[in-house]
Amino acid sequence: MSYRIKRFDPFWLKSPALPTIAAVAGAVAWFAASAGKGPIALVAAAAAAAAVFVATKPALSGVFATFGLVAGLVTFLVGPSAGLSPLLRALATVGFTVFYMVLMDAVVLAVCLIYNAFTRAGLPGLRLDLDAGA
Repeated sequence: MSYRIKRFDPFWLKSPALPTIAAVAGAVAWFAASAGKGPIALVAAAAAAAAVFVATKPALSGVFATFGLVAGLVTFLVGPSAGLSPLLRALATVGFTVFYMVLMDAVVLAVCLIYNAFTRAGLPGLRLDLDAGA
């Protein structure tokens, strides 16, 4: 059996407001950080991260959080961390885990959006060949 994959669907909540919130909050965070407005940048970045997190299916976020946690543990707890205290090592691990999860969620959403646009435009997509099991 052969099937064509016409569309990937990693979206959990399908609201047009979520990409808008993520883009606007990301832009506000960028400009606030470059202007030296730290608290505004943090709040805007948290809003952008929350919008991306809510838009992605929980299983994808869980996979990326697991990868981020393993990388954070290796980087900050196992490896040398330039004299950081144990509390700062733990905070760095948690921060890295969350950042990695949100970043990879955003990448997957963007890749699926682009792939779906190309297949809607008529370009051939991936083909999945399945063997009928006994």
